[in-house]
Amino acid sequence: MKKTLLMVIFFSLMIFLDRSAFCDPIDDLADQFTKGYEALKPPSDSSSVRTDYKFEQTALATFYTIRVLKLMYEQNQLVISKYDEMLQRYDKVIEQNEEIIKILTSLGKRNAEQ
Repeated sequence: MKKTLLMVIFFSLMIFLDRSAFCDPIDDLADQFTKGYEALKPPSDSSSVRTDYKFEQTALATFYTIRVLKLMYEQNQLVISKYDEMLQRYDKVIEQNEEIIKILTSLGKRNAEQ
C-alpha cells in the first residue's frame, strides 16, 4: 500500500511539474530513482527481510523527493532572478519613456512659442 502511494505521489509530481523547466536533470533523477527502487526489491515474496526493503525503498523515495524539491527550488530561484532582471529593464524603459515625454513636451512648447 505504501509502495503504491509513494509511486502515485512521485508520478503525480512528474505529471504536474513543467517538464520543459527540468529537461534532462529530472529525467536523470527519475531514471536513477527507478533503478535504485527496483534494486531494493526483495528476492522473493517469502523473504524474511521484506520489511527492511520497504524501509529502504521509503528512504530512497524520500531522498529523491528531497532532490527533486531542491532542483525545483534552484529553478524557482533562477526564475525569480530572471523576473527581477525583467522588472529592472521595464523600470529603465519607463524612465526612458518619461525622459522622452519631457523632451517632446519641451519641444512642443518651444514650437508653440515660435
